[in-house]
Amino acid sequence: MLLSSSYGGADPLALRRLRRGLRRLEMAAGGDRPSGELLVEVVETSDRLAALEDAESLPARRIAHLLALARKAIEAGKSVEVVLWDLWTATGLQDRWVAQSARRGMPGMQADRDLDAIVALFEAAAKYVDRLPGSGVAGFADYLESQRIVGDTLAAAAPTGEAVSVLTAHSAAGREWEVVAVPGVQEGSWPDLRLRGTVLGVERMVDVLAGLEPSVSAVAPILAEERRLLLVAASRARSKLLISAVRGEDEQPSRFLDEIESSAEDERKLHRPQRGLVLGELVGELRRVVCSDSEDPGRRSRAAAQLARLAEAGVPGAHPESWYGLAEVSIDAPLWTEEQKVSVTPSTIEVITKCPLRWVVERHGGQDPAELASVTGTLVHALAQAAASGADAAALRVKLDEAWAAVDAGAPWFSRRERLRVERMLDTFLAWLTMSRSQLTQVAVEEEMVVEVPKRDGGPWMQVRGRVDRLEHDEDGRPVVIDIKTGKNPVSRDASQEHPQLAVYQLATSLGGFTHIGLGSDPGGARLLYVAKEDKKTGAVERTQAPMDEQGVQAWLAVVQDAAESVLGPEYTAKENADCDRCPARTTCPVHPSGRQVSE
Repeated sequence: MLLSSSYGGADPLALRRLRRGLRRLEMAAGGDRPSGELLVEVVETSDRLAALEDAESLPARRIAHLLALARKAIEAGKSVEVVLWDLWTATGLQDRWVAQSARRGMPGMQADRDLDAIVALFEAAAKYVDRLPGSGVAGFADYLESQRIVGDTLAAAAPTGEAVSVLTAHSAAGREWEVVAVPGVQEGSWPDLRLRGTVLGVERMVDVLAGLEPSVSAVAPILAEERRLLLVAASRARSKLLISAVRGEDEQPSRFLDEIESSAEDERKLHRPQRGLVLGELVGELRRVVCSDSEDPGRRSRAAAQLARLAEAGVPGAHPESWYGLAEVSIDAPLWTEEQKVSVTPSTIEVITKCPLRWVVERHGGQDPAELASVTGTLVHALAQAAASGADAAALRVKLDEAWAAVDAGAPWFSRRERLRVERMLDTFLAWLTMSRSQLTQVAVEEEMVVEVPKRDGGPWMQVRGRVDRLEHDEDGRPVVIDIKTGKNPVSRDASQEHPQLAVYQLATSLGGFTHIGLGSDPGGARLLYVAKEDKKTGAVERTQAPMDEQGVQAWLAVVQDAAESVLGPEYTAKENADCDRCPARTTCPVHPSGRQVSE
């Protein structure tokens, strides 16, 4: 097996033996030597060793067993890592070396080095397989043969011959070179104006004790330090200094460039570099030439020929089948036909009125239902339903503990914080439930609702269906819908009067959505209940929508009909609104920069 050197690396002699052994194994499995020759040689050697004592011949027999095991693994087509692992486990050295490493003295140190060498060998095999999938043991042996393994050292070594030093501005102080290149002098990285300091803010305490005023800028010293570092880097050159920066939509050159070399022109001259020696850039340039009508026909023909060669070789992006925008639309039929009935919910009406494109993306897999906000929302609603069934506070906390054990909230400290937040929301809901009984009376919890909506001329058949969190009736016996929200930021009081979800609930009430449980069709209003916000008067923050009159019913009926027509497809409009920055569909939306390149 592999031995370690005094520096913790691999012994060169042992590596050479391993390379030769691996090469011979590969040859025996189908290389230059006839298949099975090595095994015959081992068997003949074993026969000659039969005359020796077992103690004398045992090491050779073990080697023969390992070689035969490796040969079978190579013939079976196993990877380099699997062959090495089979050999390693068959040696039985792991337990012995681990036990020796636990001891003190030279044997323990040697065992540590041996184990380090084995780990280094497996790491080399893993990197080799990742770079060249499908390569055999012979290739790995050649790869090891080409290496020049030296011992590590902590001392800084001077470069021999022609070399380039890559180092930081701090470590360049006091040294000089003929040519110095300072790349990446960008705004935001040079100068980097992020505040430095300790977690406890000791530097602020030192400033206070030194008598500095709180109004003293904390950024000014950092800016001065960044300017000094760039000056140190730029002054290391004897004859030539190269400073580079990139200008783009999200990147701008550093303000320090004008201090190093002022430009008399309004805009600094830009240098557009040539195509890099990267296969992806070559494919991109060939594609641009082929698709450009302004290019010379001969150049386009040569580019097409080169693309065909690359595509035949399997280079990614070379074949036109993988190009964006060339494939035909898979289907252009609407989601619903004239004979089908469009089904919408009060919550989706709010999304549709803001942005139909977001609705269709979320409706067809564009939203992760397993994200923590959705999980905690579902849990709070389930606890509220259990409270309505008569469970007391102690029983609800037991249910919360049982449910939270199955929630993956990430880090333990974050999970504990979210668990406490859910418990506070539960306490807030119970406080609201107690304080609101003088005005409201519970009728149903998690009540299903299905309402047929009158059909507009030329419009689709539609229905509104959903599930009401809590259905109450007021002192006059009118239905009042309570929708529980777990968000941290309640809408304004004015916005609640035009809240689409509450309005659709009231519209469904006026259309007889709750007559099957004995309630009338005269809406008594609707409320948003934010259980994440406490209120001393009501227990939880409420946003109330006034009872809807006949004029409001007709207005929101038109809104629902418009929403039903906008979801028919096959085209969906993207509307810019206040939720664009946190929209889950923004990566496919032409309004947002991250989705523009995909959708246009």
